[in-house]
Amino acid sequence: MPVRVLVLYYSYTNQTRRVAETMGKVFRERGTEVQFGQIQFTDERYDFNFPLKPFWRKMLKILVPQLLGRTGEIRVDPSILEQKYDLICIGSPTWLLYPAMPVVSFLKSDSAGKLLAGRLFAVFTVCRALWRLNLRRVKRLATSAGGEFVDSAKFRFRGSQVRSMLSFINYLQNGEDRQRFLGLNIYPFGVTDDGLEHAKAFGDSLLDRIETATGFSPDRVHDYTSNRAGGL
Repeated sequence: MPVRVLVLYYSYTNQTRRVAETMGKVFRERGTEVQFGQIQFTDERYDFNFPLKPFWRKMLKILVPQLLGRTGEIRVDPSILEQKYDLICIGSPTWLLYPAMPVVSFLKSDSAGKLLAGRLFAVFTVCRALWRLNLRRVKRLATSAGGEFVDSAKFRFRGSQVRSMLSFINYLQNGEDRQRFLGLNIYPFGVTDDGLEHAKAFGDSLLDRIETATGFSPDRVHDYTSNRAGGL
């Protein structure tokens, strides 16, 4: 029987999706049976259409609930959640220091307990700069749901804290990369090609561990970085 992997993630600007699909391609090339589960954020209270306009009003509306770790309405294909997997990879962007609300909402649901109980899981995050609290909370919630932690990785965007933030705001407001924002040169938004290569390496390392069933390092965090800095 081939190894069965679920890549479960939330992605607003498609950057976490790009990492998820890159890892999935590696899994399939090695003969693994892969399913993708995208968490959909359906909560009408927050109206997270893309591009995000008006940006500041919508960001401020979600600020307190996000920082407090509250949940919202989500949807995941139930047929995916009913299956059994050898490994579950959970992808979460960083929202205001912590995992995105849709990811927290799933991990606090009854469905998470049914999916993760007795199963190995890995965590990856796509972020501007701040990733520790994100990975730590996802690991804790998934473990509380009954999962067994294997490994984790972070994929950060290019640029200093300030310029990566400008790239982030520009992309969310305008829905496209621009060379300048507020009179300053900014970096292209998102995971670089180098970052996707690191995603392949992380996928390979996870399969190596699953296939050998030895050598797990529960506290190890891979620094798979497309440079410095990240986002939704």
